[in-house]
Parts: sequence; C-alpha cells; structure tokens
Amino acid sequence: MYQTLLSLPLFQGLSRDDVTRIIESTRLDFSTLRKGDVLCRQQQTCSNIYFVIDGDILSRTFDFNNQWALQEQVGKNSVIGLEVLYGRQRTYYATYTANSLTRILSIDKRTAGALFRFFEGMQIGAFNQLTTALATRERLLWLPPAISLRQRIVRFMLEHVKHPAGWKRFDISIATLGQYLGEDQRRISKALHDLQDDKLIYLSRRAIEIPAFEKLLQN
Repeated sequence: MYQTLLSLPLFQGLSRDDVTRIIESTRLDFSTLRKGDVLCRQQQTCSNIYFVIDGDILSRTFDFNNQWALQEQVGKNSVIGLEVLYGRQRTYYATYTANSLTRILSIDKRTAGALFRFFEGMQIGAFNQLTTALATRERLLWLPPAISLRQRIVRFMLEHVKHPAGWKRFDISIATLGQYLGEDQRRISKALHDLQDDKLIYLSRRAIEIPAFEKLLQN
C-alpha cells in the first residue's frame, strides 16, 4: 500500500512516516470498477476525489445545450474531482466511466480537508495540480490567432480538451461545429476530410476521433 499511495498525485513527496500515519488513522476506500461502471456523473455534486490506481477511465463532457460531447481517456495515477472539491462550482465537469477493469482510491471531502491541514506535502501537491491546470488554460488566451480554417478547427478542439495529448473523440455534427466557427458546412467538411487524409483524425457519423492529439497540434 505504501508504494501505491506514493505513486499517486498529492501523496508524492510524503515521507514513509507520513504515509504510515495516513494508513493508520485515515479511511481510504479502495474499489474495483468493471468496464461500463460509472464512477461519477457530470453535474453531480463533488463529495469525493478519486485516484486512478490502474486501468482506464473515459470522461464524457456535454455542452450546456447537450448538442455535442467530448470524450477523453483518464489514465493511471490521475486524480478526478480536485478542481471542484471546494469553491462555487462544486459539480463534476464530466461523467467518468470505466473502460476496463480499474482500481480506484476514493477519499471523501471531509477526510481530504483533514489531510490537507495536517500534511503540508499534500497541500503543495494539490496546489501544484491546480496551478498547473490554471496556467495551462491561461496560456490558451495568449496564443497567436488561428488563420486558416484548419487551424481554427484545431484551436476549437484545444480550447475544450483537458489534456492536450492522447486519444479524444468529439461527438459533434458538422452543422454544430460550423455554428461555433461561423463557417459554411461544406468548408468545414473539406477541412476535416483533409485532416483525415493526413491520418490525424478519423471521421464517422457525427463524430471526430483523434488517435493522438499531440500529433494534431504539431501539424
């Protein structure tokens, strides 16, 4: 259990004595999800933070009008819910579903607060996670303008993904994407097919699948 905890965000950097104290005095809920099991749902009040010990989680986020959705993979050693544990917005941003046999560590809000108070290393770990995410979003505001339609499509995607790497899927119609970009559907379709010809995306009905988002950003 020591090595498991020390490999997870927020626990990294703690001493062996600190981890021993946590194990002896804290309720740590470990569980296993089967493929298709839902961990938590979008707009559900956040009462726990979750750590992915191993396995594969899919996040699915719908826009406010339920017109389109974004799917992303959440891998091993990820933390879910930290950014909405406190503050005004305290609901999960996505629905998280197991995509394989997945082990999860769950810590409720009250316990997490106690750990942050008593273990400075966990406070620092939480601040690192949150400030890194904030800085990443802030940098997007200062990127140079996207000139071509192809660049604008990629920028739209970049502005919505949580992690700019790995597998993604946008469940969105060409018509809806055209509304967001203020572009004719035929031009949107051509730009998307050009990206598909370059093997950067794969198109299906009302869906754009991206095998490796980092490669899309490089082109």
